[in-house]
Amino acid sequence: MHKRILIINPFGIGDVLFSTPLISAIKEKYSGSYIAYICNIRTKEILETNPDVDEVFVFERDEYRSLLKKSKIKALKRLLSFWMEIKKGRFDLLLDLSLGKEYAFFSWLIGIKERRGFNYKGRGRFLTHRIPFEEFNDKPVAEYYLDVISGAQVHKCTSTQATVLVTTDKDKAYVDDFLKKAGVGEHDALVGIAPGGGASYGKEKAHYKRWAPEKFVLLSDRIESSGARLILLGGPKERDLIKDVALKMQNKPLIASDMKIREIAYLIKKCKALICNDGGLLHIAVSQDTPTISIFGPTDENVYGPYSPSKRHVIMKSNADCRPCYKRFRLPECSTIKCMGDISVETVFNAFKNLS
Repeated sequence: MHKRILIINPFGIGDVLFSTPLISAIKEKYSGSYIAYICNIRTKEILETNPDVDEVFVFERDEYRSLLKKSKIKALKRLLSFWMEIKKGRFDLLLDLSLGKEYAFFSWLIGIKERRGFNYKGRGRFLTHRIPFEEFNDKPVAEYYLDVISGAQVHKCTSTQATVLVTTDKDKAYVDDFLKKAGVGEHDALVGIAPGGGASYGKEKAHYKRWAPEKFVLLSDRIESSGARLILLGGPKERDLIKDVALKMQNKPLIASDMKIREIAYLIKKCKALICNDGGLLHIAVSQDTPTISIFGPTDENVYGPYSPSKRHVIMKSNADCRPCYKRFRLPECSTIKCMGDISVETVFNAFKNLS
């Protein structure tokens, strides 16, 4: 029986949320197990309030790369210091969701005896249990993560199939104060609009997974005319996009582009619905059980869509025969982005009315 378990996932908001059913599954089977998690600084918020996570370690690859350019010796010392700290945890099982080889190598180096993960492009050489893997393509990402524990004397979770993001009283107080200062009444119907889509496609192709800003403007004006109060949501890197949408709207919306993850989670929880592109905010909304309308283009909604699927989460997609084209973590060049362009304002607005 495994009592001290280390999970590694260095990716973004959606990926880390997709791993929370795995955490629930382990804790359900072994209530006395100790679970630690290595993540990046941004997703730390998601994990540090998860009741089933006992310890969170932050590993920022970019910081090490930056230090490496300045001093190889300092970078190596800092890296070894990090893993020596992990070694103190005396973990007996590694669940490596990174798709790389480096984390498994260091886990082997510090003596973690059982190491499970995906053998992507032959990178699983330091794993003791390698799962054949080419891409996420035929089921939700969360279920791939659950496969990592298959055969590890841990069964898939039977009672919890939801992603987990727990907010605190401090998060709630911040959001309540924000809404109060904005003049939002207790009975006002808030609708969240997220015109961005995260950074998973990179800066050059971020627009591939974004419905046109002018369509969000038209949609927002129609929703507002139905009596709802709108709030534009996004991350710090999407400020310009959000400002552009806000300036073109008939009325001034609320804007939340500087909130922390848990704060924005509670804000979304207070919304009647969230309308968004495929991205981290969608999965935050799902974790808060807020109804969503999400717009999917190049990405397969059956893999990267809301988990678990529900009638509360409506997916908008076109019938373009070239979609989904995001395969094996690659996005082909596209001059038309027809899959997003074919989705009309009228179609999304009707979905909102039916959701209401």
